[in-house]
Amino acid sequence: MSDDPLQRCQELLGYSFRDPALLEIALTHSSSRTDQRPSNERLEFLGDAILGMAV
Repeated sequence: MSDDPLQRCQELLGYSFRDPALLEIALTHSSSRTDQRPSNERLEFLGDAILGMAV
């Protein structure tokens, strides 16, 4: 088991992200966003658009 939270999350999911930064962004709520740390808002809009096309 890893001490790195992102690595641990990947182990629990059984999936290794090619770009672990995307996992960090996906799990970062907009309320904790800083100028150096993007939030999941863009990914949320993308997911909503994809779901809208599929439904």
